[in-house]
Amino acid sequence: TELKSGLMSSTKLLDPDKTNVINEYHDQKSDGYCNKCGKELYDKYKSALLDEKNKISSRLQKLISAIPVISTHSPLNWNYNILEMVTGQSTTGTDVISEFTSSFTDLFGAQSGRHNKKLKSGEDMCFAQLRKQALDAGGNAVIATDIDYSELGAGKGMIMVCMAGTAVKLKNSDVLGQQKAKHIDELVSLNDRLRHLGQYKVPEY
Repeated sequence: TELKSGLMSSTKLLDPDKTNVINEYHDQKSDGYCNKCGKELYDKYKSALLDEKNKISSRLQKLISAIPVISTHSPLNWNYNILEMVTGQSTTGTDVISEFTSSFTDLFGAQSGRHNKKLKSGEDMCFAQLRKQALDAGGNAVIATDIDYSELGAGKGMIMVCMAGTAVKLKNSDVLGQQKAKHIDELVSLNDRLRHLGQYKVPEY
C-alpha cells in the first residue's frame, strides 16, 4: 500500500510500539504496518497481550508463596549463589477504638484479633514484595530475613511493617521438595515472560 497523507484520507505507518505488539503475536513479522491493515491487527493483539498479562499475574499470585522466605542465614543442604538485598514495607492503620479494645483484652491475657489481622495483612504484603524482588533479581529464595514493626508518627495510629532479606539463586531447589521445586521453576518462567511483555507500552483500557 502506498503511503500518503491528505485531508480526506491518509495512509501512514503505525508507530514502532504498536508494530512491536503485532510482531509479538503475528505469524508473519514485518518492519512496519500501515494504519489500514495494522489497526485491526493491533487491536486484536493488544487484547491478547493484556489478557496474557492478566493470566500470568493471576498465576504468579497463586504460586508466589512457593518461594521460601526464611530467617536462617545458611540453610542446611542449600547450594546457592547470593544475589542482592531485598526489602518490603507496608503501612497499616489502627483506630482509637481498636487500640482501646486491644489494651483492654490484653489486660486479661487475650489477644486483639483486629490488630493481629492488620499486622498479618502487612506481613503478607512484605513477604510478597520480597518474593517478587527475588524473582526480578533472578533468584528463587530469600534467606536471612528480618522483620521489624514500628509506629509511624506519634499518636497517628499507623504501624509500619518492614522486612529485609537476601535474595539467592538456589541451585538444588529439589531440596525443598519436588512439588515446590516445580512451582518455583514455573514462577521463574512466568515472571520472565511478564517482564518481557512489560516492555510494550499498551494502555490498560
